[in-house]
Amino acid sequence: MDRRQDKRYQKDITKHETEKEKKSRQAAVRLKRAAKGKGGARQKSVTEENWDEIVDERKTLTRPLASLEDSPLPQAGEGAEGIVISVSSARCRVFSEGQEIDCKVPAEIAVMQKSAIAVGDRVVFDDTRRLTAVLPRRSVLARPDPLNPHLQRLVAANIDVVIHVVSVKAPPLRPRLIDRYLIAIQRGGAQPVICVNKIDLLDVDDRDNEVAKLDTYRELGVPVIACSTRTGEGLDELRGQVLGKTSALVGHSGVGKSSILNALDSRLQLATKDVHKRGTGRHTTSASTLYDFGQGTYLVDTPGIREFGLWDLDRESLRDYFPEFEEPAEHCRFNDCSHVHEPECEVRARVEQGQINRARYETYIRLYNDLEK
Repeated sequence: MDRRQDKRYQKDITKHETEKEKKSRQAAVRLKRAAKGKGGARQKSVTEENWDEIVDERKTLTRPLASLEDSPLPQAGEGAEGIVISVSSARCRVFSEGQEIDCKVPAEIAVMQKSAIAVGDRVVFDDTRRLTAVLPRRSVLARPDPLNPHLQRLVAANIDVVIHVVSVKAPPLRPRLIDRYLIAIQRGGAQPVICVNKIDLLDVDDRDNEVAKLDTYRELGVPVIACSTRTGEGLDELRGQVLGKTSALVGHSGVGKSSILNALDSRLQLATKDVHKRGTGRHTTSASTLYDFGQGTYLVDTPGIREFGLWDLDRESLRDYFPEFEEPAEHCRFNDCSHVHEPECEVRARVEQGQINRARYETYIRLYNDLEK
């Protein structure tokens, strides 16, 4: 078919649209291009054979797609239910009644896939293996999309426990990343656990000194588990934290998340890699994946990241995620003290006195300065 005839068919399709449908379709096309990068995907050629198909696709794209909050997902209807174990372009793997099923993600979900569907989601699909609904979530773990900070990228959904895996060596312990994860975990509605991996790489005294750096988090009520996938130390305690729950392992690249999963269940045989010589981690896991450990226990392996931004957080609410500030803040001169620059700030005074962890306070200052007023 020549280009002139192709244009004529395209015109016939759009001619019967209402003005509202036209605007919605154009908005959907813009979102598709934004999701795929500059230039977007090449539009499908219209022929006599696929004319009806493309009309149906256009009608599907007239649904509002602005964001997760502005665009309610389809409501549940009749069909089978399952849990999403992995997500790829326009498709996802769903675990349902003991089987893994490959399902199609329809256009209204696929256009904003990074926000609209995630590993751990409870979904409904029909007999054609097409998703018809994403059920309400009880919790989420999200961060800003690295390509567009105004959008959120869901790391996982419906998580009970988020285990932040760190290591004492290769890569070294970085408490500041812990603070960012703790905020994201608490905001999303899950319970945090800190797992210190690779403790076999240090002698007893050095190991105790490294783990002692995390006493601040124990005082905040966050469990801290020291473990080794080589010696097995701490693995039973870790199993106790995840049994009967849906949990996600997160953390810096190279800390050993996949190795921990293999140690918990050797049948997985997940690929692992050594860290680079300079001590930074290699990305082995490229996408979040959920694994069924039996007895109602599910674990999600997530890609390692070196930075973790915080989604939709403001300066005022930031203080709520530093509970050690709450009591001294009652003695600050100003009721709305930011604990950054005001005179007679009790929080800053206790930092100087060593009663509040200085590293935690410095993280607060760094986040405060990064956030818009």
